[in-house]
Amino acid sequence: MKVAVLGAGNGGQTMAADLTLQGHRVSLYEMPEYAEPLRNLFETREITLEGFIKGKAKIDLITTDIAEAIEDVEIMFIPLPASAQRNYAELLADQVKDGQVIVLMPGSLGSLTFKRIFKEKGVTADIAICETSSLAYDTRAESPGRIHVFARNPDLLFGVMPTEKTDLAYKLASTFYSLQKVDDVLACGLHSLNPVLHIPGCVLNSARIERSKGDFYLYEEGITPCVAGVMEKLEEERKAIVQTLGYKFMSLAEELAEGRQPRSIWEEVNGCETLEFIKGPTSLQNRYFTEDIPYGLTAWIALAELLIVEVPVMKALQAIGSILIGAKLSDMVRTQADMGVEGLDKEALKKYVKDF
Repeated sequence: MKVAVLGAGNGGQTMAADLTLQGHRVSLYEMPEYAEPLRNLFETREITLEGFIKGKAKIDLITTDIAEAIEDVEIMFIPLPASAQRNYAELLADQVKDGQVIVLMPGSLGSLTFKRIFKEKGVTADIAICETSSLAYDTRAESPGRIHVFARNPDLLFGVMPTEKTDLAYKLASTFYSLQKVDDVLACGLHSLNPVLHIPGCVLNSARIERSKGDFYLYEEGITPCVAGVMEKLEEERKAIVQTLGYKFMSLAEELAEGRQPRSIWEEVNGCETLEFIKGPTSLQNRYFTEDIPYGLTAWIALAELLIVEVPVMKALQAIGSILIGAKLSDMVRTQADMGVEGLDKEALKKYVKDF
């Protein structure tokens, strides 16, 4: 099948190579302003995967032309940080065609930002906007075209807007990845667990991260019993938002347990082999700070305020985290306005994500 992968970062290169090795024809796109460091990749079109997935892939097309990248594709994946989603929504607004499926991997409620921008630009194409709860891989780029894959993430939660296209989009996207349907994109975005998994450990270890100059392992040394206790409180607040909206709640501990009886967050993180050897973050400008705070955590707070759910731990982490990354609370990105949901009550919010 022909598929487009938009964004040639760690996730994009991993995805393009993996799908190519599976036999698909992949178009890998990168914005022109970010292409120069990838010059060798553009010339060779070769990506080598090491670690959990092994192989050398010759990508069918690597381009800076978005029209060329998505021509005749039914599905396009955007495996990029949330900070890139606005730009890609603007880029695709004039390009999408009837029947195409866009998958944000992960979404972090970026599907709502896509909807707002597409509405503002008058997009009328009959499409589906989807998001997953996580990237399909734990992966790092050693250099352009050489990627170390630590693990493949199965059973990603998968939300679709409009919800009437859930079965169609799920059938198509499941050709490529192991997915689990949820009610809608809200249910999916509230189960993107990076804010819980990353923010308490990063904020509470910020001095250690600065001091270590790169020699730091968040999961192995940064998540201690007391840090895990803060994560548990954060989980209680996320659970209140999820249950107020009437969705089934899955905890971080359940996610890490992968089907067996979950233990505490401390026990699950401390005993997780796939997390143990992941190094970093190396600075306070890592995406664990600069993405998960102004996008992931801020989106949850925005929904909590609509639903009148008290989230003091979330707000405390957001306030301290914003200082650490040199931002103001007013700089937080994924707000009600950004998602196009200002003034909606619970019923209006759920209706908003049902349609497109």
